Amino acid sequence: MSVYTVHVRDTGLKPDLALVKDGFSWPAAIFGFLWALFVGAWEVALILFAVQTVVGIALPYVLADPAAEAAAQLGLAVVIGLIAGELRRWALERRGLLEDAVVTASNKEEAERRYLDANPYMTAKLLRDV
Repeated sequence: MSVYTVHVRDTGLKPDLALVKDGFSWPAAIFGFLWALFVGAWEVALILFAVQTVVGIALPYVLADPAAEAAAQLGLAVVIGLIAGELRRWALERRGLLEDAVVTASNKEEAERRYLDANPYMTAKLLRDV
């Protein structure tokens, strides 16, 4: 079972719903700022691009050993994978989606279904605007 946080924007013309999985994100660790672009976290993508670029430029001056440089880049990738969920939550909050619930489920679709089953008012609002 995985833990998901549910983020909702209930104002405006159409309500919005997003789920973020807790835990390590392999796509974020492997693809870095491209992952952030894929999930629509533009601010996070810009920050990750800047950090990865600065680290990539600075490492040869700080570390003389290529193996140490590779280990540092791998360490940065692991950190990005570990904090990816928090970065996405931050980006959602900046867009006006506030954390509304925590749901446990085996996959994202089941988590969404559990949340909507427990909150019929949100289901009605989402279906009203279809």
